[in-house]
Amino acid sequence: MNRGPLLLTAPTRLAATARGAARWWLAALLLALPAASALTDASAPPVAELLQDSIVAAMRHGGRYYDTFRDLARTAPDAADARALPPALAAVSAAMPHVAVLLLVGAALAGLVAVGVQRLAALFAGAPGQVLAALFLVAGTAATALLWEQAPHAGWAALLAAYALLLRRADRWGTAAALGCAAAVIDPAALLVPLVMALLVLRDGTPREALGWLAALAVALAVLGCHVWTLAAVMPAPLEPVPEPLPASASAMARLLGAALPGVPAGLAAPVLLLSALGWAVLPRAIGPRVVALLAAGLAADGRIAGLHTATLATALVAPGLTFVPDALADLARGLPGRRRITVTRVVR
Repeated sequence: MNRGPLLLTAPTRLAATARGAARWWLAALLLALPAASALTDASAPPVAELLQDSIVAAMRHGGRYYDTFRDLARTAPDAADARALPPALAAVSAAMPHVAVLLLVGAALAGLVAVGVQRLAALFAGAPGQVLAALFLVAGTAATALLWEQAPHAGWAALLAAYALLLRRADRWGTAAALGCAAAVIDPAALLVPLVMALLVLRDGTPREALGWLAALAVALAVLGCHVWTLAAVMPAPLEPVPEPLPASASAMARLLGAALPGVPAGLAAPVLLLSALGWAVLPRAIGPRVVALLAAGLAADGRIAGLHTATLATALVAPGLTFVPDALADLARGLPGRRRITVTRVVR
C-alpha cells in the first residue's frame, strides 16, 4: 500500500524512484556513510580573526582602518587572510559599543530562527515536523553564533547567506539579493552566494531575477576592488605569497565540519553532513538545490580564490537539512520490492 509523506506535505524527489533504483540508492547510501566517516579524520575550528579585533579596538580610539592595518599586520598571524576583508564590518563595529554589537548579533540570530521557521514550517503537514525543523534551525543558528564568536566576517557571511536563501522566492527576490550583496561586501568569500543564485536562476529561465543577483555581485566586486586598490597603496602585497596547496578539499571539509557541527566528532559529523545534503537535495522546493549548490561550491572553492575560506558559507543550513531525511528514507523504503501477495479466489458453483 502506497502511503503519503511521513512528515512533509508533499513527497520528496525520491518518491518517484523505481523499485530497482531504490535498492541501488539505499545500497549507495549505506556505503557512503561509513566511507565518509573513514575518509574524514578531523574537524578544524574556525580561524580566529585576531587582527580584526585589534583593528576595531584601535578604531574606537580614533585610528584609521588602513593605517592601523599597516601597523598591526606586520606581526599578526592572520594578516594574509585579513588582506582580502574590506573595512565595512570593522567600521560598523568600531562605531557601536560592544554591547550594541552583541545585541545586533543576537537580534539577527533570533530573526534567522523566526524566518527559517516561517519558511520551513509550511513544508510540513503537522506539528512533529514543524517542531523538528525548529529544533534543527536553532542548532544551525547556534553553530553560526559560535562561528561569529571566532571569526566575525565568516559568521556574518554565513548568517546573511542563510537569510538570502530562506527569504528568496520566485516573486520576491529583491531582499534576498540585497542580503547576498551585504554578505559579499562584509566577506568576499560570500561572492559565491550571488554567483550561485544567478546561475541557478538562469537555469530556471528567469533572466530578470538573474540580473538582480548579477547586480549584487557587481556591487560587491566594486567594493572589493576599491579595498584592494587602497590597501595596495598603503601596504603592498608580499612579492612571493605562499600558494594554497592544491588538494584543499580535506581542509575545506574539516573547516565546514568544525563550524557547522561544533563539538561533534569528525567520524560522526561527516555522515551527518552527507545526510543533510541528501535531505536538501530531495526536497521538492527550489530552496533545496540552492542550498546543495552553495554547499558544494563552498567546499570546491575554499582556499582557491585569493585564499578566501568559502567552506563555512552554509554553516547555518547544515543542521536544518536533517529535517527532511526521514521522508527521504521513507520514500526509498516504500520503493523497495516487498513480498508478492497471492490472492486465492474460491468459485462456488
